[in-house]
Amino acid sequence: MSEVPVRRSAIRDIADICWLLVGGLLLLAIVVVVGLKTRAGQILDEDVVRSFRVDRFHAGRIEVLLSEIRVLPMALITAAAMVIALLGRHWRVAIGLPLLVVGANQTTQLLKTEYLTRSPGGLDLPVSMPSGHTTAALSMAAVLIIAVPRVLRPLACFVGGLVAGGAGIGTVAERWHRPGDVLAAVAVVVIWSVLALVVGAHWVDRPRVRAAGFDRGVGNTALAVVGAFIGAYVLHRLGMAPMPGSKANALVYGSLAVMAVVTGLGLGAISLVADRRIFRNPPTGGKQA
Repeated sequence: MSEVPVRRSAIRDIADICWLLVGGLLLLAIVVVVGLKTRAGQILDEDVVRSFRVDRFHAGRIEVLLSEIRVLPMALITAAAMVIALLGRHWRVAIGLPLLVVGANQTTQLLKTEYLTRSPGGLDLPVSMPSGHTTAALSMAAVLIIAVPRVLRPLACFVGGLVAGGAGIGTVAERWHRPGDVLAAVAVVVIWSVLALVVGAHWVDRPRVRAAGFDRGVGNTALAVVGAFIGAYVLHRLGMAPMPGSKANALVYGSLAVMAVVTGLGLGAISLVADRRIFRNPPTGGKQA
């Protein structure tokens, strides 16, 4: 006996996208206000950066890893994700992926150079928000999460968290960026992922696939968070460590936890909406996937 597909609610379809967009905008607003517009936030960000002990790094290996985040690898990974989407007959997804990568990275450069400046009366510190390296790594993770089949999305979340989390934390460990810069990059990629998901989504359809629920949302997010923490552990093995003292330890390990969790939550949220909005209906009469 064939199962009768359930018509999706238009309100739920819109809500799937809106909560992701609002979450990204809210995160960006909080980071900008706290990290750039308040003196306490600026001091905290700077104290965290100075708490990392850079002289213990093994022959600049972290810098070598970060230097691999370039335009060519980004283009190749984006092209590979587009091919994966086309093989799955998601041609609209394939169109949205380069929009995500280009839009996120260009927005980061525009915000950094034109709009996110230090407020009058603040500390005289160079502007570095959002982090370009983190945006690049996160955008590559996001396109893979969106493009791969549902069954591979947990693996994509784990690998994406590992790479993006390691890249973001690495920029702070190398004192290139502050934690706020990394969090702002997460927000930018989440916001631009909404466009890719809108372009590639099915709208008010009759899907014959199981809607992504609590299990997938929590599971994929947890894998992304674990991946980000493993990325931090890899950096630790390469020599990342705090300066001597309890305050430095608290600042370093606290910031690592915040960056890893926020990175994982961002990628997990993208994965959840992709699971719920990007699918391919099996032939009529097929079982639910």
